Amino acid sequence: MAVVAVPPVEAQPLELPGAQFSQPPAPVPQPAAPAAPSLPTTPDAPTAPLPVAPPGTVADPAAPALPPPADITELTLHRDAREGALDIARTGQGLAATLTLEGRGISNPQEACAVTIADGVRGAEGEEGVALSPVTPLGRYARYRLAAPACPVVVTLFADAAILWHEGFCTFEAADCRVDPNGVWGPRADALPTDPVRLERDLAEADEAVRAAFRTLAERSEGDALRAVLAEQAGFSAERVTACARYEGEERQGLCAARWTQARAAGLQERLGTTPAPVPRADAPAAVPEAPAPLSILPTDN
Repeated sequence: MAVVAVPPVEAQPLELPGAQFSQPPAPVPQPAAPAAPSLPTTPDAPTAPLPVAPPGTVADPAAPALPPPADITELTLHRDAREGALDIARTGQGLAATLTLEGRGISNPQEACAVTIADGVRGAEGEEGVALSPVTPLGRYARYRLAAPACPVVVTLFADAAILWHEGFCTFEAADCRVDPNGVWGPRADALPTDPVRLERDLAEADEAVRAAFRTLAERSEGDALRAVLAEQAGFSAERVTACARYEGEERQGLCAARWTQARAAGLQERLGTTPAPVPRADAPAAVPEAPAPLSILPTDN
């Protein structure tokens, strides 16, 4: 595993095996997000808010993996369409990713830092990346775990975006850098390949699926369970606003809201055991894998 760390510009680079250093980005003030339940990655590290935790992150190497979106390897994705970088490449074994995460110094949170996670797995164009291991799909969306011990994020792939989730911050002590990978990652606003009209339609369909799932959950529940479902439904819109508050170009394009809502709809449908059949790709095998057992909408510790 190679880690490329970005130290403060005035500091001398710390040479680590397999690491290189470069100029950090200018510090960007980060707005505070409401706290949500999470587990700390280390006893002395603060926990990260989970405004965009994709549902059901159960790792299952034996589960059938859906084919990844055909065009995802042609895009560079950025957290909130503005920071970091995620590049996905095809390899002989599947997919690999190179992930750059921007954050703040551990010893001095006022200093910006960045860490790039890469490895010796080479894609079709010769790029190095970290292997993406298939885990249980999220409905019709392919899902992977980034096999990086320091930051094993779960990646849910869409045709034009990804949702990354990790329980808490990722901390890189040697690079003096703490990063939060959680969020919707998409292309820069001026490089979005999807028509905003299509995104508006996707959002409307996903919203209806969410409402229908909550209605069914409410009908199946009573007492405390019913109150919990109603509270979850009431908080959904605010949760989505929090998830997409900093997404670049969201007011014009709506990518974040559409993909976030599709992920939530898929998680709710899995809770109900009503996952729609995957949409087949032209180059995918004709046989459709048997649907996995229903998953919880909340991430697990696996």
